[in-house]
Amino acid sequence: MIANRPTVISDFSTLLNGDGPIGVAVSGGGDSVALLYQLADWGRRPLHVFHVDHALQADSGLWADAVAAHAKHLKLSFTRLTWSGDKPTTGISAAARGARHALLAEAARAAGIKVVCLAHTCDDVAEAAYMRQHGSNVGTPQTWSPSPVWPHGRGVFLCRPLLSARRADLRQYLMDRKLSWIDDPANENAKSLRVQARQALLGLTSAPLPPPVRLPRGEVETLLHDPEGWSALGLLRFKADAFYQLPNDTALHLLATAAVCAGGGDRLPRRHKVETLYESLADGRSHTLAGARIRQAGGFIHVLREAGDIGRNAEPGQGDLWDGRFQLLGRVVATGRDRGRLDDRDRAFLRTLPPDLRASLPAMEVSGPHLALPLYGLPGQKHNETVTTSCWVLPRLLASVCRIERETDL
Repeated sequence: MIANRPTVISDFSTLLNGDGPIGVAVSGGGDSVALLYQLADWGRRPLHVFHVDHALQADSGLWADAVAAHAKHLKLSFTRLTWSGDKPTTGISAAARGARHALLAEAARAAGIKVVCLAHTCDDVAEAAYMRQHGSNVGTPQTWSPSPVWPHGRGVFLCRPLLSARRADLRQYLMDRKLSWIDDPANENAKSLRVQARQALLGLTSAPLPPPVRLPRGEVETLLHDPEGWSALGLLRFKADAFYQLPNDTALHLLATAAVCAGGGDRLPRRHKVETLYESLADGRSHTLAGARIRQAGGFIHVLREAGDIGRNAEPGQGDLWDGRFQLLGRVVATGRDRGRLDDRDRAFLRTLPPDLRASLPAMEVSGPHLALPLYGLPGQKHNETVTTSCWVLPRLLASVCRIERETDL
C-alpha cells in the first residue's frame, strides 16, 4: 500500500541532488500549482516554469495568464508554449500529450534544462492501472523516466516527486495557502476513459502501488550479453535463462522497451502484442515487434532492427538520429540497399557480423564512389577519423528500464 508521506515536501534534495536549473510543467490545475509552490519554497535550484497552451479550450489563454501570474508572484522565469496548427478529430488526448511533451522537451533543451518536474500523484497511478485493465496502453507514472518524445526528447528526463501524495490533500494545501487553481472542463467528459477511472476510484483512501518493472542497473547489465561490443551497432542480446527468471511484468516491460529502442521508434507496443511475443519466443523463429526483429537462439534473445522496415533518413548536416538509432552527419543510406558500393574493408567487416544485423546498419557517403561504414569503434577496428557517430540503442534502453533513485543516477 502507499506509505504515508507529507503532502508538503519541504526538501527535494535527495531526489533532485544534481546542480543547474530545473523545470516544472504547470498546467494551472491543482496538482501542478501545488508542486510549483513546493519547489519554489525549497528554492535550492534555479526553477523555470513551463506552461503548454493546447489551444483546445476557449479559455486556454486565461489559463496561461494564470500560470504566468503564479510565476511572477514567485519571481520565477516563465515560458508559454503553444500547440499550434490543425488538431486531430480523433485521439485528441494522445495527440495533445505527444505535442505537450515535444514542446516541453524542445524548450527544456533550449534552456539547458535536463530535468522537468511533473505533478502526477498516486491518484494518477491508480487511474492508469484502471485504464490498462480497460484496454488502454497508458503506462504507469514513474518517479523518473526519460522524455517519451523520440528522438527530440533525448537527454531530457521527467521527475514526478508527488507520486505518494493524494490529489485531495494537495488541494487542501492550496486552500490553506489561499492559492487558486483551474479545473479543466475536460475532466468532466464522461466519454473519457481517464474520467471514468477517476469516477470509479472516488473515495479511495489508499491504493496498492504496482510492482516495480524497472531493474537495478547492475542487474540489467548482467542480463545483457555483449562480449563483441555489438550493442554499439544496435544489437541487444539478453541471456535467456536470466530473462525468464524475471517477474512477468518486468520481463514484458524489458522486452517491449528493447524492441522500441532497437527499432528506433517512439511508442511502446500494446501489451497483448508483447504477451504474444513473449509466449512465442522459445519457438526459435524470428518475430517482429515495433520495428524490431526478435529471435531466441543459442541461449540468447536477440533484439535488433528489422532491416526491411527502414525508411527514416536524416538529412545531410542534420544532427538528428538516422532511423531513430544513430547520430550521424552527412547523407546516410542503409547498407542493405547499397552494399555493392562498399569497399573491400567494409565488406570484410560486415562478414564478421550476424547476417540479420548487416543490413540494418547505416553507411555514409564519402569522397569517391564508395560508402564508408562509420562504426569502427569496436575493438581492433579502425574508425574513419573524419566521421563521428554514436548509437543510442543501448543508452536509451538503460535510461528506460534501469531503476533511478535520484538525479545523479541519470
